[in-house]
Amino acid sequence: MDRFEDTKLRIKDATDLVALIESYLPLRPRGQLLVALCPFHAENSPSFTVYRDKQFFKCYGCGKTGDAFTWLMERDGMTFREAMEVLADRAGISLEGVFGKGESHAPKGPDPYQALAAVAGFFQRALLAKEAGRIAREYLERRGLIEAIGPWQLGYHPAPGALSRYAHEQQLPMDVLEQAGLLRHGREPFVHRVMFPIEDERGRIVGFGGRLLPGAPGSDGDGDYKPPKYLNSPESPFFNKRRVLFGLHRAKQAGQRRIVVMEGYTDVIACHLAGFQGAVASLGTAFTADHSRSVERYASQGLVLMFDGDRAGMQAAERAARELVNSRIEVRIAMMGDADGGAKDPADVVTARQGEDPELVAERRARFADVLDGAEDWLAVWFRLLRRRIDLSQAVNVEAAARECASLLSLVEVPVRQAALMQQMARHLAVPAPTLERLLAKQKRPAERSAAPAAPRPAAAPQRTPLEQADADLLACVLARPPLLADLDLEQDGPRGADIATLLAFAVDGLALGRTAPPDLVRYLFSRAAEQPELRALLAQASDRAERMAEPHVVLRGLLEGRRRKTGEQQRRVWRQQLQDAMRSGDQARAAELQALLMHRLREDRPRPERDPPTAAKQRASGAPPAAPTAGPEDSA
Repeated sequence: MDRFEDTKLRIKDATDLVALIESYLPLRPRGQLLVALCPFHAENSPSFTVYRDKQFFKCYGCGKTGDAFTWLMERDGMTFREAMEVLADRAGISLEGVFGKGESHAPKGPDPYQALAAVAGFFQRALLAKEAGRIAREYLERRGLIEAIGPWQLGYHPAPGALSRYAHEQQLPMDVLEQAGLLRHGREPFVHRVMFPIEDERGRIVGFGGRLLPGAPGSDGDGDYKPPKYLNSPESPFFNKRRVLFGLHRAKQAGQRRIVVMEGYTDVIACHLAGFQGAVASLGTAFTADHSRSVERYASQGLVLMFDGDRAGMQAAERAARELVNSRIEVRIAMMGDADGGAKDPADVVTARQGEDPELVAERRARFADVLDGAEDWLAVWFRLLRRRIDLSQAVNVEAAARECASLLSLVEVPVRQAALMQQMARHLAVPAPTLERLLAKQKRPAERSAAPAAPRPAAAPQRTPLEQADADLLACVLARPPLLADLDLEQDGPRGADIATLLAFAVDGLALGRTAPPDLVRYLFSRAAEQPELRALLAQASDRAERMAEPHVVLRGLLEGRRRKTGEQQRRVWRQQLQDAMRSGDQARAAELQALLMHRLREDRPRPERDPPTAAKQRASGAPPAAPTAGPEDSA
């Protein structure tokens, strides 16, 4: 076994799938299994099943199946290599040299994270340079962020051309810098800005944000053109704005269980410096359902969305409600207007500026903490904002508000949650819940005629031929009792299908490594098949069949006898045709030879029952009816 496969198995053996999944969603016992509502499709009753002993999961609703590697790939959108790196890091297993050999597992092209980390170091050195970075340091000092330069890797983009020269000197991949927006058609768009490295959940730099510096060259624009105050890296193969949250890696490291979503880098950094270490920010986009899924496993104490108290902040709060209506965690909303009458941003409230009275700073921070603690349920805030737009004292306006409620309810995927929200909305509107339900039904009907179903449906299992079913049963026998593999001649009795043959070849390797217990062998096979969804699906089905197999050795014997008879029939057809040809041509010697072969094969494939066994002879002598025939071995061929 090569180093890659060996390391993959070590990581798998060191990972508890149950603990991994429970860091995302709660599992509850059902007999010897663990179940939950499927995270991959909407459902009312749990069909997502986790097998603790065999370390794999399967949803019996949508068909998703796999192991720890697959979970991260399906749930977090990782590549196999990324999933392997995450689990290796959790288990403390080194991957040094693992991806350096073998074409299929070698990294393709330069590592973008290493390149962007090098650029971040270049920007930080420019910030700390005595003269070149002075204007940026003065800005950070005014904002109370000077202490963040080291921990947050803050930097400064120097004069035009400096980054390009550095990239050429260090032989950095220019395509990565272009994808990150640092270079664009020979220009450097972030020049003379304070640079904020953007880290993903794992702490890798995936992009940059740049803040315009007042008084810096080009900050006033050119004629009618005014440069944007903030500029972010565009989306790229390594930067997904709908998933990445600025500061989430820091909040995770700090062990925060209440995540507070803000609107800017400086807000997040200032809050972390002030002790509010659950602060994160979205990047150039509203907080999305994808963002919510990214924080689910950390935010056990809920999610607080903080918005400005102005019109734009209120509109953002209403949009967030539509995005988060299906969130599995508690969502609350806080408005900055409640924190400090004159403050617009969290940074303005929590930052301690030079020479400021510490008691005043402590008082502002205490008020800010009160606002976070007093954040309201998202639905209550949504209705408060709705009442500001619509006067509910008028019946015609109540109808309009009810339609907005029905529109929001139509987005809810889980019927139980939809029913609970409908009751709450009906109380807010002071109308009977069935009225809202009828309105929702009217809105759904046109949409259902024109739209595809929102939730994936499990595809109907394809009909198998008898030989394909025999192949699947052959694998199930081996999974139920691995030592039976020793009774198989894979050259003669092996499966006809390539996928089952691959799994059985893996099983041979597994037995050679001592994986002779059924759960051990299944875990081993899922590791070998982690990158091949077709093999994972076959393996999960065969494992189910193995669980229900009372006598796998009997089933296997029947399968092999049936397979040999089937093979014999095919050979006999060939010989019969050759016999007819020999007789027509008058080749008596060849005809006699073929007749002998046919008779021999018939005796082999259809052995005659023992003549006049004692019991049968006695029954005939006594006139007693013959005994009922005993069942023969199962024949799935």
